[in-house]
Amino acid sequence: MRFYDTTALSGWLAGAFAACGMAPDAARVGARVLVRTNARGVETHGVSRALVYVQKLRSGELAPRPEVRYEDRDGVLHCHAGCGLGQAVAPQVIDEAVSRAGRAGFVPVIIHDVGHLAAIGMFALQAAEAGMIAFIAQSTPPIMALPGSTRAAIGNNPLAFASPVAGGPPLVFDIAASGVARGNVLAAAREQREIPLGWAIDAEGRPTTDPKAALSGAMLPMAGHKGIGLAMMVQCLAGSLSGALPASVTGAAPGSAPSRVGAFLFVANPDLVAGRAAYDAHMAGWLEAYRQASGPDGRYPGERAARLEAERATTGIPLPEGVVNELRTVGETTGVPFTQEPLAQTAAA
Repeated sequence: MRFYDTTALSGWLAGAFAACGMAPDAARVGARVLVRTNARGVETHGVSRALVYVQKLRSGELAPRPEVRYEDRDGVLHCHAGCGLGQAVAPQVIDEAVSRAGRAGFVPVIIHDVGHLAAIGMFALQAAEAGMIAFIAQSTPPIMALPGSTRAAIGNNPLAFASPVAGGPPLVFDIAASGVARGNVLAAAREQREIPLGWAIDAEGRPTTDPKAALSGAMLPMAGHKGIGLAMMVQCLAGSLSGALPASVTGAAPGSAPSRVGAFLFVANPDLVAGRAAYDAHMAGWLEAYRQASGPDGRYPGERAARLEAERATTGIPLPEGVVNELRTVGETTGVPFTQEPLAQTAAA
């Protein structure tokens, strides 16, 4: 495992995205989101996705310069994303929702035809850093099923929420409805290692430790029927309300990601809904009770990621050789060579 400077890596990836036809500003935003995802410790949803996004941008499956438009309809803001790169479009949507929440208090949003959003907690975090509460959910193609199923039945449909915390980093919670994110299976396949039992089933519905068999089968939901129920909630909000009908990922190459998904989010302004002082005081009270009950090592979601991000601003982000090789392929494909030198610090994988 070698460590790479976050600023240099973000600048290089922005150049690679721009070489695929993206507008320079959008390329910088998309690259920054992916690198920051790594910086906050979500290794499976950051720059390891760069190669597949570049392939989709070059093939036209993702639009390098989408026509993003907004429509107000019956109290809901609809964003028609034009199949743009999710990491470039979603920050723009959050900015728009945050701006409107300054006047309306609560802003529900449907995003139509957007590229794979990966770590959706990054966008909830963006809203929380602007002082807002946010919830976001994304539909995915069917990749999850209960044991015994002969094919994937529903998406693992991630959801995330975030809140500002006075005097501390935002609270950020981000999960998929599967026991683990599918990105962990993709990483295992890339690194040619087994996965634990309980992560996935093969195409015959049998538990498997083979990541390639898992990719041909389905992910298992967390907590059985409860995970399926969460996935169905997200399917209603982000899938059925948006009308998203992305192509199935069955048989897709490892690392692939759906290109036309739907998302649902809302942004709420504590100033207008509850009053900032009252909201902050209530948050402080229950978080303190939570910490006291959790013992000396207790923390709320988002604290560890914030500390890790601050640390990695200096140490760089760790990348395994398999991901580095994919970044070199990105450089060869786009004509923007990956020439980043690792920092002096190294660590065991």
